[in-house]
Amino acid sequence: YIDGIPITDGTGFDETLMDIERVEVLKGPQGTLYGKNSEVGVIKVITKKPNNETKGKITGIFGSEQKKELSFSASGPIVKDKFYIGISAKHHEKDGLIQNISKNKIEDDKKHNYGKVNLRWTPSDDLELSFISSKVKFDNGGTSIGLTKANNREVSSDLETYSKQGVLLNALNIAYTLNDKWSLYSTTAHRKYEDISQNDFDYTSDASKKFHITTNSAFKTLSQEVKLNFKNKDFQIVSGLFLEKGDINIDRDRDAWWGSKNIKEVLENTSLGVFSHLTYDINDKLSVLTGLRYDKVNQTYKDTTQTIDNDDSEVSPKIGLTYDIKDDMMSYVTISKGYRAGGFNAYASPGYSKTYDKETLYSYEVGLKGSTWNDRLAYTIAAYYMDIKDMQVDFYTDGGANVMKTNAAEATSQGLEASLSFQATNSLSLFTGVSYNDATFDKYHDGTQDYSGKTTMYAPKYSFNAGGLYRADNGYYASADISGYGDMYLDTQNKYKRDAYEVVNAKVGYESEAYDIYLYAKNLFDTNYDMEGIWGGAYHIYSEQRELGVQLVYRF
Repeated sequence: YIDGIPITDGTGFDETLMDIERVEVLKGPQGTLYGKNSEVGVIKVITKKPNNETKGKITGIFGSEQKKELSFSASGPIVKDKFYIGISAKHHEKDGLIQNISKNKIEDDKKHNYGKVNLRWTPSDDLELSFISSKVKFDNGGTSIGLTKANNREVSSDLETYSKQGVLLNALNIAYTLNDKWSLYSTTAHRKYEDISQNDFDYTSDASKKFHITTNSAFKTLSQEVKLNFKNKDFQIVSGLFLEKGDINIDRDRDAWWGSKNIKEVLENTSLGVFSHLTYDINDKLSVLTGLRYDKVNQTYKDTTQTIDNDDSEVSPKIGLTYDIKDDMMSYVTISKGYRAGGFNAYASPGYSKTYDKETLYSYEVGLKGSTWNDRLAYTIAAYYMDIKDMQVDFYTDGGANVMKTNAAEATSQGLEASLSFQATNSLSLFTGVSYNDATFDKYHDGTQDYSGKTTMYAPKYSFNAGGLYRADNGYYASADISGYGDMYLDTQNKYKRDAYEVVNAKVGYESEAYDIYLYAKNLFDTNYDMEGIWGGAYHIYSEQRELGVQLVYRF
């Protein structure tokens, strides 16, 4: 969610984020409040609101591979105490890393432009309205993909490739305080994603292997959510209604060695969600939380020869207890249900199903959170177990070019997570976190092979991070962090995997009231974490190489 705008699937999600106030990560199923596709968590990005303070910032970043990034933001009042405006803009460009030896050119140069306007109106102390509009437009070369076993990031494509996607977001947020106990919230949002691209999926100049795809598709979503909140000393309840309408128009031209085809398909869906979530303080230490949501999704697929419906509904309950062991330590236990809606395999090859079913899971979690040493040391620890039914699994056809979904029978995911943050001094803060996860298929047979006991795709056994930040009173700044991930399988057979790896980032600089200057390194030791064997073993996704650069900031 970005400023209340729901993004319920990953199609075309590459949003530029600026003026961030905070990021909230809600782990575990959030179906009660957020419905479909929030089965393992929700990330909420909240940007800064314009107010009576007039301010602005200009940032320039210059780095490896001719990277240039210029951004500008400013905000302030149009009418003091009543009407405010915030504007943001960014230009980004960077040379690619994949050499097309057939054309003697770089294949994957990147460029995009972004702009955002935030209008905020507070006609009274009880009413606030904000209209947010943003657009990002990409003008990229080909994707950072080559054939498996490709040598030194080289391809031999005979097609001019491009990727010119765009994302437009518009939202109207309304917050109205009725009295000291009741408040009303409304979010009306519209999102449009355009996919204009041309790719060479054979990555050769051999006509006998030709596989070219040209796309001009549009994805539109309109949503409306209304929430009513009630809160008193011991009791809080949030109830609401969510409506969503989506339209996808797919237009693809396939020019391949086995034949050419124009694919025109329309996918329509409407969603309804009704929910209520409450928290009740039984006493000073013990609280109970519970919630229930009903979702109904109606979907229709159309092409030139057929119309297919694929509807489903789901009830998502949640119940939990929190207990304050002492003022700075609390424990909790929750049981919750989440689900991922079913859908259509728009690019299904002949003989494969056009539909796949919903996925559901029950999650059981117990945890402990607290702080000590005058809140200088904060800690969390949690254990979870997820029982997954009809797990949605990717599989690939046409040499890996077409990705589709099917449903495995059963899977489980279980693990532990822990984190620490320590304010060592007024200038130095340290953090670390670690997680262990075991995600396996309990029952899955696709008609030809039994995958029971195999590790599910894209689920590393462990991950960790650690780092520190030093910000001195005299302006000097330094930070460093390391992130690591265990082996991760790329297919249901567990034939292809990305090996464990670690990435180190570092940054040093000087900060003042009006300006900052930094030197930075991303992937300092130039770690290679390519994914070789993605999409059924056909392709190789290249990782980001080391980036060194300078960042300049001026505030006014």
